[in-house]
Amino acid sequence: MSELQQNASLLPSQQQSQITTALEELSTALRDIQVNEETIRLLVSAVQQSRDSIIITTEKLDPPGPEIVFVNPAFSQMTGYALAEVIGKTPRLLQGTNTDRRVLDDLRQHLLDGIPFHGEAINYHKDGTEFFVEWNITPIRNVNQSITHFIAIQREITTRKRMEQERDRLLQREQAMRSEAEAANRVKDEFLATLSHELRTPLTPILGWSKLLQSNALPAAKLQEALISIEQHAKRQAQLVDDLLDISRIIQGKLTLNLTAVSLVTPISDALETVHLAAEAKSIQIKSTLNATVGKVLGDAGRLQQVIWNLLSNAIKFTPEKGCIQVELERVEHYAQITVCDTGQGIHPDFLPYVFDRFRQEDSSITRSFGGLGLGLAISRQIVEAHGGTMTVQSPGVGQGSAFTVRIPLITSSQKLLVNTEQPQSNFNLSHTKVLVVEDDAGTQEFVSFVLEQYQADVTTVSTAIDALQTIPRFQPDLLVIDIGLPQVDGYALIRQIRSMFPEGGQIPAIALTAYASTQDRQRALAAGFQKHLPKPIEPYDLVAVVAQIVTSMRSR
Repeated sequence: MSELQQNASLLPSQQQSQITTALEELSTALRDIQVNEETIRLLVSAVQQSRDSIIITTEKLDPPGPEIVFVNPAFSQMTGYALAEVIGKTPRLLQGTNTDRRVLDDLRQHLLDGIPFHGEAINYHKDGTEFFVEWNITPIRNVNQSITHFIAIQREITTRKRMEQERDRLLQREQAMRSEAEAANRVKDEFLATLSHELRTPLTPILGWSKLLQSNALPAAKLQEALISIEQHAKRQAQLVDDLLDISRIIQGKLTLNLTAVSLVTPISDALETVHLAAEAKSIQIKSTLNATVGKVLGDAGRLQQVIWNLLSNAIKFTPEKGCIQVELERVEHYAQITVCDTGQGIHPDFLPYVFDRFRQEDSSITRSFGGLGLGLAISRQIVEAHGGTMTVQSPGVGQGSAFTVRIPLITSSQKLLVNTEQPQSNFNLSHTKVLVVEDDAGTQEFVSFVLEQYQADVTTVSTAIDALQTIPRFQPDLLVIDIGLPQVDGYALIRQIRSMFPEGGQIPAIALTAYASTQDRQRALAAGFQKHLPKPIEPYDLVAVVAQIVTSMRSR
C-alpha cells in the first residue's frame, strides 16, 4: 500500500487525490472484510459449539416440506443422525406416532404467516426412542424481506417433562385420595345415621310392649301379639349386632371357620326353610334346583348357610309381591356354583361396582324403602373368599332383577387332611411325628419348636428355603411349618419346589405360619400348595391343635 502511495506521488495532483481516495476506500473495505470474516468465524464456532440443536432449512412449505440444508453437531448428538443422513430431507423424519399433530398444524400456520414459533413436542431418535424438545423456529429474510430459510433451535427437555408428568401424576393421585377420603367420610356418616336408625327402630316396640306388659294394662287378646313383636324385633336387633361383630372380625382378620366336608345341599335347604315364611308373606315363589351330585366343599356349614340366607333375604326384601326367586346348585369345572336370581328391583349400573362395599347402600336417604345396615353382602363375600371362592353379581338394570353367583372350590385330596373327623381334644400327642419348621426369625423358630416338643413332636428347624430343600430328603418330615417371608426364596416358591422336586413332596402336609394375614394372603397360600394358613401371632394351643388335627387325619387314612 505504501509503495502505491509513493508511486502515486509522481502523478499529477488531481490523479494523486483520486488514487489516495481509492486507497482509503480499499483499506476500509479490507478492514470490513476482516471484521466480517472474524464475525463469520465466531458465528460458525458458536453454532458448532452450541449445546442446543440447530437446523437450517429451505423456505419451501409445499409438501413434502422444507428441506434441511444444515445441522450442527448438537443435532447429531441429540438425534443420532449425521449431517450427511439428513441433508435434503425434511424434519418430518424426527416425528412419529406420539408427535402431537395439533402442534405440527400450529407450527405450519406460523411458518405460512412468516412469524416465529415456540412450542414443545415429542421427537424420535434414530434408534426409535422418544424424547421431548422445545422448539424456537424463526424465518430468515433477505434484504428484500423475503423469507429464504428457516432456522430451528431445539432444546431437549425430556427430564423436565418427566418431572412435570410425575408431578401431575402425584397431584392427580392426591386429588383422587382426597376424593376417596371425602367419599369414605360421607359413607361413614351415612352408615352411622343408618346404624342409629336401625338400632333404635326395634327398641321402640320392644320397650313399648315391655312397659305395657309391666303395667298389667295390656288386654289378654294383645298378649300374644306383644310377645311375638318383642321376639321378632329382638331377633332383628341380634342380627344387627351379629353383622357388626362379623364385620369387625373381618376387618381385624379374625374371622374363623370350622372347616368340614360340606354338601351345599344342606345349608341351602336350611336357609330356604328359614326364609320360607317371609317369602309366603309376600306371595313370592321360590324355585330351587339343587344337584345333590355336585360333591362336597371344604367349608364352615354355618357360615355358608349365613351367606345363602343373606342372599335369599335380600332377594325377598327387594322383590315385589308375587315375584319369583330361583335358587340353583350345580357343578362348574372344579367349583360348586350357587346362583340366586330374583325378579326384584335390580341394581343401577352405576352402583354395581359398590354392591359388596362395606357400609354402602344404593339408597341411603332418610326416605329409603328398605332397612338394614348394608353389611350383609360385604360379610357374605368375605366369608366366600375365606373359603377360597368368589361372589359376583349381575343386573340388567333397575326394575329388571339381579343374579348373585357364588363359586366355592370342591374339596381336593390334600384338603381332606383338614376335615374334622373327631371332636376337639386338649390331650394332644405328637409322638413319632417329625415336624420341619422353616422360619428365619430365631425367636419364632424357638417358640414353635418348644411348643411342639412339649407334645413329644420331633422338631427340626432351618432358616432358609435352601436349607429346607436339603433337609427334607434326610429328615423325611411328616409335617412342614413354613414362614412365607423367608429371605431370598419365599414360602410360596418353596412349597411349589417341594411339591414338584420330591416324589414325597406332594404328600407332606404343610402349614403356612405367617404375618401375611389377609384373605388374599390365605387364598394365595392355599393355591400355592399349603393345607393350612395360620396368621401370626398365634396362641400355642391353636398351633398344636391344628398340627394335631392334621396328624390325626393323616394317621386315620
